[in-house]
Amino acid sequence: MVREEKKTIQLGLRIDSDLLKDIEYLSKSEGVDKMSWIKRALADFVNEEKDAMSKEAVKDYIGLVIDERDFREFTGFSKIPKDIEEARKEVLNKIKDEAIEK
Repeated sequence: MVREEKKTIQLGLRIDSDLLKDIEYLSKSEGVDKMSWIKRALADFVNEEKDAMSKEAVKDYIGLVIDERDFREFTGFSKIPKDIEEARKEVLNKIKDEAIEK
């Protein structure tokens, strides 16, 4: 089995002293070192933001705000799920019906 090494980079970061105190308190209460706590907290935050972005992309795709290429880019989907495609078609059909009525 070949292990894939994760590439890392080093960042210099300035934070205010109150935030550092909070980080020190939280990391100590969890029994981990500051850097491990910061890495985990940052990863959690990034994952939450990616999830939110993906959910927003679903809404935007259904609402005709973004196209298929953008949807795939924002969500990471290689194929658009049928339920999302159907919801988009419903929006398109509603617009068509409203245009015909006018």
